[in-house]
Parts: sequence; C-alpha cells; structure tokens
Amino acid sequence: MLSATINGESLVQLYLSSLGLRVERFTKSEMRSGKTPDFRVFCGGDLAFFCEVKAAQDDDWLDRQLARVPPGVMVDGARPDPTYNRIATYISRAVDQLDAVNPSISQPNVLAIVNGDKHLSFLDLIQVLTGNAYTESGEVAPIFRAYSEGRIREPKLRVHLYLWFDEWRQGGPKMFFPGGEEKHHESVCRYFRVNPAEIKRLPS
Repeated sequence: MLSATINGESLVQLYLSSLGLRVERFTKSEMRSGKTPDFRVFCGGDLAFFCEVKAAQDDDWLDRQLARVPPGVMVDGARPDPTYNRIATYISRAVDQLDAVNPSISQPNVLAIVNGDKHLSFLDLIQVLTGNAYTESGEVAPIFRAYSEGRIREPKLRVHLYLWFDEWRQGGPKMFFPGGEEKHHESVCRYFRVNPAEIKRLPS
C-alpha cells in the first residue's frame, strides 16, 4: 500500500507521463500565495488541463476512538456512513483548489483519487456523483441523492474527468466522465486516448 499523498501523486504522474503528457507541479511561491491543485499538465507545449490528486486511505475513526481510552475499554458510537461523505469531501476540496487557478474553466479539470482503502470502490464514487445505486439486475435506485444533490451538486460538474486508482491493482485507472459540461469533453478524451463513441452511458 502506498503510504503518503506524495506517493499517490507520483503514481498519477507516472500514468500521465505514460500517455505522453508532461506534468508540472506548482511552485512553492504559487502554493504560498493561495490554493492550488497538484499539477499543470501539458500536451506538447500547450497547457492541456489541471489535475488534483486525493489519497483515500483507511478510515481511522475507530483507531482514534480507541486511542482516547485505557487499554481493554470498549468503545462505540453512532455516526453517518463515512464512505460517501469522504468521497464528497474529496470532490468539494478538489474543486476549491481547481477553481483557485481555473475559475472560468478555460482548461479542463481532472480529479484523480488514489485509493488505499479496500472498503472503498469506484462504484462508491459513481454513486456519490450520480445519486444512484446500480444493481446487477439493472435496476437503478436513487438512494444517494443526499450526496449528489447536496454540497457537491454544482462543484462535481466542474470536473471533466474522474480517475480512480486502486493501489493494489496493476494497470491504469478507471474513468468516469460526468457529462455535465461538454466544452472540453473531446480534448480530454483525446489526451486520455478514449474514443468518445465508446464511453458507456449509465441508466438514469
């Protein structure tokens, strides 16, 4: 398992480089001046898109509860399911960082989530973004709308491509195109070598 955000960033950088893209970090001066995403990404000499990386590590809520009590003492407590709140938080924070350098969306925005928690999955990301649960039978149940239509309702559409890396799996990421803002869709597909006609549309 990768142990730090920096390693997650390195994984994403290696992947982008394998596509023939050039990754440039923001300078320390730029980062001191305000929020920034992790990378500017170039295709040839042209700025292609901005990319923010979020590292999803194991949920340490129970460990933090145990650390507060003497050994042998049981702990419990109720809280909302953290899975979907965590993903919504990654999206919200990433968009704040992307907006700081790309407020008019003059370039595409890409969010890469590097997942090190086997309790999280790419499906969880899709459910948070769409608000729907997708069953094996093909039934669509709109049971996650509190997340998709909550604090990320507008921000989620300011990202043109979501990348999901599982640390324990080889190969490239899984991709999700939200489809809310079509301005940069063709160029993002070109950078990531995706045929737009082959993108699967989820039932709504």
